[in-house]
Amino acid sequence: MDDQRDFPSPDLAELVGSRLCHDLVNPISAIANGLELLALSGAAPTPEIELIGDAVRDALARIRFFRIAFGAARPGETISARETREVLAGIYGGSRLDVQWRITGDLPRVDTKLAFLLLNTAETAFPLGGTMSISRTASVWRLEVAGRKMSVEDANWQALLTPGLATFPPPARVQFALLTQEIAARDATLSVSIDREALSLAMEVTD
Repeated sequence: MDDQRDFPSPDLAELVGSRLCHDLVNPISAIANGLELLALSGAAPTPEIELIGDAVRDALARIRFFRIAFGAARPGETISARETREVLAGIYGGSRLDVQWRITGDLPRVDTKLAFLLLNTAETAFPLGGTMSISRTASVWRLEVAGRKMSVEDANWQALLTPGLATFPPPARVQFALLTQEIAARDATLSVSIDREALSLAMEVTD
């Protein structure tokens, strides 16, 4: 897949995201192929090889997720429900977060990108884990998150909750800035409801 053609009015951050993911996936996949060849050769599994295998699977899962969430998207490009669930299972399957994708059918890549940014942002509110359920009715996306401990006190959450309040997040929280940018680009509106142990985000997108 060529990540450098056919994109409208390129956003440099998105193109950098696509380029990094594109260039990293090949060498990491080569390591995965090498591990498979070792297994086929009859080499006995060792803790070291298992550790490398786990790290490679985690890296590939993150690349697939970040390529959609942070990368560029061509007009008219879609992502199947099967691929979406595979990507989510790869990155969240072994984590403390249980992600329930309640959307059926294929979606435009730009919509999946928006949903992944929502998930990536909401997960920061529950460092001890929880359940994230995302659904869509017509033009309204809804994300419900519940967990044992919620933290939405930092400046990034305050900026997201306060229209017009700008913030400059650290690299680990860049999804906040990207979500805000994507919401503005899609002419969407975001509403957030918070109680003691649950977080609800509703977003209406103008198609």
